[in-house]
Amino acid sequence: MKSNIYLFILCVIFMCTLSFSTFAKTDIEFIVDVSGSMKKISENETQIDSAKKALLKTLESIPQNTHLALRLYGHRIEQTNKAESCKDTELSVPFAQKNQTLISQKIQNLTPKGYTPIALSLEKSRLDFDASREADKVIILLSDGEETCGGDPIAVLEELKKQGFEVIVHTVGFNVDAKTRQQLMDISKTTGGAYFDAKGASALLAALEKATQASLVIDKEKTTYGTEIRGGDSYEAAVSLEKNTEYRLDHHQRKNEFDYFYIDLKPTQEITLTLKTLEKGVSLKRLEPQTNDNPYAGIQLHDSKRNNLKKKEIIGQPHHTEIIVYRSLDEQRYYILVGSSYAALNKDHVTFSIGTSVKGDLNQDKDAGDSIKTALPIKPGRYETNYLGGGGDTVDIFALNVQAGDQYYVGIIPNDEFKDAYFSIIVFDEFKQQLINNNTKYGEGLKTAPVTFKETGTYYLKIVLGGQIRKTSSYTLVLKKVVPQQNDKPL
Repeated sequence: MKSNIYLFILCVIFMCTLSFSTFAKTDIEFIVDVSGSMKKISENETQIDSAKKALLKTLESIPQNTHLALRLYGHRIEQTNKAESCKDTELSVPFAQKNQTLISQKIQNLTPKGYTPIALSLEKSRLDFDASREADKVIILLSDGEETCGGDPIAVLEELKKQGFEVIVHTVGFNVDAKTRQQLMDISKTTGGAYFDAKGASALLAALEKATQASLVIDKEKTTYGTEIRGGDSYEAAVSLEKNTEYRLDHHQRKNEFDYFYIDLKPTQEITLTLKTLEKGVSLKRLEPQTNDNPYAGIQLHDSKRNNLKKKEIIGQPHHTEIIVYRSLDEQRYYILVGSSYAALNKDHVTFSIGTSVKGDLNQDKDAGDSIKTALPIKPGRYETNYLGGGGDTVDIFALNVQAGDQYYVGIIPNDEFKDAYFSIIVFDEFKQQLINNNTKYGEGLKTAPVTFKETGTYYLKIVLGGQIRKTSSYTLVLKKVVPQQNDKPL
């Protein structure tokens, strides 16, 4: 019988600790019954001595990097003082790595004395665990009897769960009666743990096989993406971001709280913000972070005046990507705010990155502007890269120097992204008197009729984007000087 008990306890612990380099990280607290009933003799040995030997042997098999703790009850005050004995529960060895020797020393000196305050011991156990440590929390409760101090272990566990304390309690019954067995089973069931009865080798073996299979949760190697970074708490404290670098926050972020970053852009630079989620979200409403299957994330782009230009949110969608594209028309600082308006953000399952590119006109890194003062000089030719659309850029103005009698035509060829947009081609003089004003059809280009200029001077070519276009797209601009025909009339 004693050998069966040793094997049983060893297997229960083994279920929680097997190959910590392979299986999920787990913090284990032993709660050991040292009440007066543990003086009972079984197989020529007290039950407490059987438990001591099994625990000592088990501790030798647990890796030194495992976080272990020991809580005892009924070990200090005799049953002659029930009121005080029912308060007798103690964290004898706090959580730490390499705790095996210290726990072994404590166990060897145990002497059964008092009553069985199981409920109080479970209630106190919440503060034994490190709430900030991300690990499965497991209690292994060894007892030979039921609660004898009037407490309600089930009610205690349910209240702890409401407070955000998630723990799995495996219970081990030593030669218990039916009433005690049921209570210990209910304790384990309430927390998702398992009950193991230490009577009968065959029944024990079958139970351990099932428990082991159910408890061995493989902890696969997890890859975290992105460089850890922490932003500022305001615009003034914003942190600079490097281009073409994937980042992740170094902390979980609460709902409606944001990390502030910035980047400085020059005219014609286009910024691309990419936000991605992996598979897990997080809840920060309880005492410690709780992961879930609904990742939330958000990113915002603000200008130097703190105006919100664009915003994207990922709402409970695993492995999802959202992108913000914005083209800067002048030199200024832009702010990037990372955080969700809907729920907490999981630092390990959300990444963001920033990229920039130059989107100038006339195959250059300069913008044509939307006024005469910012007009870009143009000469006859074919210009494949000109941009309109993103960031409110809907007008390009070019300055053309002509001689009296010169004749030109203008052509515009939009790319496919302009299928829901149209263009206006306008030529006007320094007095803003229009010489031509032609509109394309939606998604189509246009070649104007030749225009003859009657005076030497500077004229302006204005390209106006109309319709719906959400992002910066390119068009080809053609300006060609032609030989006037006899029937052409000067304008």
